[in-house]
Amino acid sequence: MHPRAVPSYANESINPESARKIHKELYRDTGYDAMWRLTNSGFVIRLGTTYLFLDPVLTAPLPELLAAKDRIVASGGQNRRLEERYYDRPESLGTELYDSPLPPEQVEKADFILISHDHGDHFDSAGLSKIAHLNPTVVAPGYFHAARPGQWRGILETGIPKESIIEATHGKTIDFDSFSVEVIPADHSAYRRPDPGACGYLIKTEHGNIYHPGDTNFDHPGKETICNLEVDYLIVPICDTDLGAGFAALLTFLLQPQVVIPCHHGYTYPPVRSQGGHPAEFVTALGVRNYRIPSTDILILQPGGKVVLT
Repeated sequence: MHPRAVPSYANESINPESARKIHKELYRDTGYDAMWRLTNSGFVIRLGTTYLFLDPVLTAPLPELLAAKDRIVASGGQNRRLEERYYDRPESLGTELYDSPLPPEQVEKADFILISHDHGDHFDSAGLSKIAHLNPTVVAPGYFHAARPGQWRGILETGIPKESIIEATHGKTIDFDSFSVEVIPADHSAYRRPDPGACGYLIKTEHGNIYHPGDTNFDHPGKETICNLEVDYLIVPICDTDLGAGFAALLTFLLQPQVVIPCHHGYTYPPVRSQGGHPAEFVTALGVRNYRIPSTDILILQPGGKVVLT
């Protein structure tokens, strides 16, 4: 696809209450490897009989976000920035439903879960608690393995045992049977912590490398590492509080992936609509900046959409 051509479906309206359900396709129509989009930055990858979840948000709405409202009220508005960050207007907090293409009750198998940071649109503790009985291995930064003061729930509080949690630290490589994971530096505007507060993941498979940055800015100390990654499938956050359309386009140009999938935008996940970003803006940025990516397919996935890994 030529980067100057804006896909027609990039301007279409998506009803988040009618997300395409993927349960049957995910667990019954096997025989090929693929990656499905959940909501926001969430994805699930099937590699043979292995199921790997990336920042999965499975519940809608998030009970944690309702709890956030209580914390905001209790603080006398001191957390209003958090409130405005996730929602268009304060009175909408927790009042709208966003359908999930894979509700937690339909998750039959979840072998691995990678979580980039503890924001409620990436760390769905309510959903995780409902699939903890499946005994997944969870990889996440160490600061929210257990609940901190003022935090409603950490990973341990969801029912995941300590021995099933692997700490993600920048530069760490974790080898599993059919793939490996490299923890990539990230600089989230809301989290500047040394431990780290946020990270991305490079998943290395027989089909190529899948890079999920989580939430990150572009200009930070880990930029050199990121720009030198070998990436075949790029999942790129395009909201203005992360890379934004412009830097997302630049990262795509630098990495030259086979496939790029924009995510973390209000087009398909209204709770982050106030953060800006739209797939059409991303595609336009590629053209306006004259970035040449002739071998890259721009794939704008609705919740429940998939890409077959080849």
